[in-house]
Amino acid sequence: MCFRPTTIELPKFCQKCMTENEPEALVCSNCGEKLPENAPLGSAPGAPSAPGMPSAPGAPSAPGAPKAPGAPGAPKAPGK
Repeated sequence: MCFRPTTIELPKFCQKCMTENEPEALVCSNCGEKLPENAPLGSAPGAPSAPGMPSAPGAPSAPGAPKAPGAPGAPKAPGK
Protein backbone atom coordinates (compact mmCIF):
# COMPACT_ATOMS: atom_id res chain seq x y z
CA MET A 1 0.00 0.00 0.00
CA CYS A 2 1.30 3.43 -0.88
CA PHE A 3 0.82 6.41 1.41
CA ARG A 4 1.44 9.57 -0.57
CA PRO A 5 0.77 13.07 0.69
CA THR A 6 -2.29 14.69 -0.85
CA THR A 7 -0.43 17.96 -1.33
CA ILE A 8 3.16 19.00 -1.63
CA GLU A 9 4.21 21.99 0.46
CA LEU A 10 7.23 23.83 -0.89
CA PRO A 11 9.31 26.14 1.30
CA LYS A 12 8.68 29.87 0.94
CA PHE A 13 11.58 32.15 0.05
CA CYS A 14 11.61 35.74 1.24
CA GLN A 15 11.77 38.10 -1.74
CA LYS A 16 13.65 40.68 0.33
CA CYS A 17 16.49 38.63 1.92
CA MET A 18 16.08 35.26 0.08
CA THR A 19 15.84 33.30 3.36
CA GLU A 20 14.14 29.90 3.12
CA ASN A 21 11.09 29.69 5.41
CA GLU A 22 8.63 26.96 6.40
CA PRO A 23 5.70 26.44 3.98
CA GLU A 24 3.15 27.63 6.56
CA ALA A 25 5.12 30.77 7.54
CA LEU A 26 3.39 34.12 6.99
CA VAL A 27 6.41 36.36 7.64
CA CYS A 28 10.15 35.82 7.06
CA SER A 29 11.97 34.33 10.04
CA ASN A 30 15.03 36.49 9.22
CA CYS A 31 13.75 39.98 8.34
CA GLY A 32 10.01 39.90 9.16
CA GLU A 33 8.92 40.67 5.57
CA LYS A 34 5.46 39.37 4.62
CA LEU A 35 5.79 36.17 2.56
CA PRO A 36 3.79 35.44 -0.59
CA GLU A 37 1.12 32.75 -0.56
CA ASN A 38 2.13 29.44 -2.16
CA ALA A 39 0.30 28.92 -5.43
CA PRO A 40 -1.15 25.45 -6.07
CA LEU A 41 0.92 23.27 -8.37
CA GLY A 42 0.14 23.71 -12.04
CA SER A 43 -1.33 27.19 -11.60
CA ALA A 44 1.53 29.09 -13.22
CA PRO A 45 0.76 30.36 -16.72
CA GLY A 46 1.83 27.80 -19.29
CA ALA A 47 2.45 25.11 -16.65
CA PRO A 48 0.88 21.71 -17.22
CA SER A 49 -1.91 20.87 -14.85
CA ALA A 50 -1.27 18.39 -12.08
CA PRO A 51 -2.67 14.93 -12.78
CA GLY A 52 -5.79 13.97 -10.88
CA MET A 53 -5.56 11.81 -7.83
CA PRO A 54 -6.20 8.16 -8.61
CA SER A 55 -9.23 6.81 -6.89
CA ALA A 56 -8.47 4.59 -3.97
CA PRO A 57 -9.47 0.98 -4.36
CA GLY A 58 -12.61 0.17 -2.46
CA ALA A 59 -12.48 -2.03 0.56
CA PRO A 60 -13.60 -5.58 -0.11
CA SER A 61 -17.13 -6.17 0.99
CA ALA A 62 -17.75 -8.55 3.84
CA PRO A 63 -19.05 -11.95 2.81
CA GLY A 64 -22.79 -12.25 3.17
CA ALA A 65 -24.50 -14.60 5.58
CA PRO A 66 -25.18 -18.05 4.16
CA LYS A 67 -28.65 -18.52 2.79
CA ALA A 68 -31.06 -20.49 4.87
CA PRO A 69 -31.74 -23.95 3.52
CA GLY A 70 -34.99 -24.28 1.61
CA ALA A 71 -38.10 -25.58 3.36
CA PRO A 72 -38.46 -29.32 3.07
CA GLY A 73 -40.79 -30.37 0.29
CA ALA A 74 -44.02 -32.21 0.83
CA PRO A 75 -43.57 -35.96 0.96
CA LYS A 76 -44.09 -37.64 -2.36
CA ALA A 77 -47.08 -39.89 -2.73
CA PRO A 78 -46.19 -43.56 -3.10
CA GLY A 79 -45.96 -44.73 -6.66
CA LYS A 80 -45.53 -41.35 -8.25
